[in-house]
Amino acid sequence: MSSTRFKDKNTNGEFDLDSYLEEKAGEKVTNDHIGHVEEKRPTFKRNAIAIGAIITVLAAWSMIVGPSLFFPFNTSESNTVPAIDNFVTPLPPVPVAPDAPSIQYQNFDGDYLDYLEAFNEQNLNMFSGSAIQAFYNSGVPIQYLKDLEGAGLINDFSYSAIIGLYSSGVPVNYLVNMKQNGFLNDFSYSAIIGLYSSNVSIDYLQNMQQSGFLNDFSYSAIIGLYSSNVSIDYLQNMQQSGFLNDFSYSAIIGLYSSNVSIDYLQNMKQSGFLNDFSYSAIIGLYSSNVTIDYLQQLRDVNLLDVYSYSGIIGLYNSNVPVDFLQELKSRDLLDDMSYSDVIGAYNNNN
Repeated sequence: MSSTRFKDKNTNGEFDLDSYLEEKAGEKVTNDHIGHVEEKRPTFKRNAIAIGAIITVLAAWSMIVGPSLFFPFNTSESNTVPAIDNFVTPLPPVPVAPDAPSIQYQNFDGDYLDYLEAFNEQNLNMFSGSAIQAFYNSGVPIQYLKDLEGAGLINDFSYSAIIGLYSSGVPVNYLVNMKQNGFLNDFSYSAIIGLYSSNVSIDYLQNMQQSGFLNDFSYSAIIGLYSSNVSIDYLQNMQQSGFLNDFSYSAIIGLYSSNVSIDYLQNMKQSGFLNDFSYSAIIGLYSSNVTIDYLQQLRDVNLLDVYSYSGIIGLYNSNVPVDFLQELKSRDLLDDMSYSDVIGAYNNNN
């Protein structure tokens, strides 16, 4: 990507899938002892048997333990939510593996010389001998290469990229759609594998491109946003309010998933609090209904930095007024008291 300014700022970097696949491809070329890796693709019959077995087990288990284990219902008991010291942003759902390509390729039945002979008969002379050996050792069907050639894609990828694409189940028609929409210039082959494996739709990529976001996010960010159902409209609202430069893509996912309103973020920014709190703190404050006015009162008496955001939530939800905190400070009592001590002192004093 031309720009990755919305990568998660709290991580040490992303997994380099390009380097990993290149390394694996290199291992296949240099290792003469690696045998022919046969392609393993699930058939419809196997899937039907597996699904039938799962349904049978679930039905039997439901008869034994009753439906309540699977479908918990609300009871008359009231549930209390304890204070959380460290708010954890919900993780994006785990991507579901895509269906196998519509075209099922046959495993090559023969040794390397047979493969080489068949390969030469197809006039695929754009590949070196080491590339052909790598194709053979990786189980890449010659027909997959012919389909790439027929689609005008054979020169768009290195042989190691082709191995990675085929081994990851990326069908040729997906690559055709990517090229027709001009996305091959925007994504590396490892990015394409990630997008396909995460079921990122071409429509979503088109909307990202039309809205001007495609070059602003890394492919892993796009996968995260798509998998978390972050809408293009939400990104546009964030952009119009000037927040895209303030939050990483993981922060955007967390804010969206927690339904933090744009108005609350605007008030936080106008009051100068965005630099005082992490996005997880903002989520916690918003979810606990902590008002901007309460934060301003704490800042006015130089107490905003005394407490963590979980401490502020605890004080606010316990209705501890800032005036009481000031009184404790004036009596030199505040330094030795945790926020829970303050809450206890306030309750005992009132």
